[in-house]
Amino acid sequence: MDWDIADGWVWALVIIGGPLLIGIFMAVYSSRRRRLSRVEQEVSDRVAHENWGKEQIR
Repeated sequence: MDWDIADGWVWALVIIGGPLLIGIFMAVYSSRRRRLSRVEQEVSDRVAHENWGKEQIR
C-alpha cells in the first residue's frame, strides 16, 4: 500500500479539528441560550432560594 505524507496530516486535522469545532460551536450556542433578562434572572434567583434544600433525590 502506498502511503502519502498528507494522509497523516488529514487524519490529524480530523481528530484535532473536529472536536475543537464542535466545542466552539457548543460554547457559542449555549452562551446565546443562557442569557436571561433581568426580570427572568430575578425570578429564577427567588424561586431557587425558596426551593433551597427541598429537592428530593430518588
